[in-house]
Amino acid sequence: METPGTPPSDLDAVRETVQLSLGYRFRDPALLDGALRILFPPLTPEAAAKRQRLEFLGDAAWDCAAAWVACTLWPEASAGDLTRFRSSWTSAEGLARLARVLGLPGPDNPSPNGPSERALAEMLEAILGAMMLDGGFETIRDLAGRVIVADGSPQKPPPLDAKSHLQMLAQASRVRLPSYRLLERWGAPHQPMFRVEATFYAPSGEIRASAERPNRQAAEQEAARLILAELEAASDSTGTD
Repeated sequence: METPGTPPSDLDAVRETVQLSLGYRFRDPALLDGALRILFPPLTPEAAAKRQRLEFLGDAAWDCAAAWVACTLWPEASAGDLTRFRSSWTSAEGLARLARVLGLPGPDNPSPNGPSERALAEMLEAILGAMMLDGGFETIRDLAGRVIVADGSPQKPPPLDAKSHLQMLAQASRVRLPSYRLLERWGAPHQPMFRVEATFYAPSGEIRASAERPNRQAAEQEAARLILAELEAASDSTGTD
């Protein structure tokens, strides 16, 4: 029987896989173990609190590293362009994509589609936090440089997605940020559909739109796009009056 505080035997294999994926060897493996404990439930309150601290640190470190890479790749880019690029790598979707590219393990999930994007993102954030404590910011910066360049970075930052565009409009207008609400989910587990409602709090009143897509993130993007189209149509109408 395992004694309390002793890592599960499978943790050795997972730890090795993660280190190979990252291209980084931990000097203090216990730090990485703290990030990987979520893979071996039950998670004690103490272990959960420790992992949340790692997520917090990893999130901040990766955000800074992605910003550093963006400034290095595009020294003439505007702050807005750099922000869009950074967001493509630091959002939950971007972190989950990176976790999959690196082949990192994720928490068990009964869905046939595997762990959710949020679960993968939080797992990666915890691992990055452990790297930060073990080797300092340079380890995170080096990882960001390797994976972003290997991904084939475009000659200029990617175009603004609909949700980011809507958020920037809200910030420019000094109104509440857009909100997104899941209205319905249906379909077989391997072919789900999501209907999401987006709300934009325009100075003249709330604007709502709903959309259906095979995953929630895509539905949110489409709902945001519909609101942008409505705002553009309203602006064109005002301009021609």
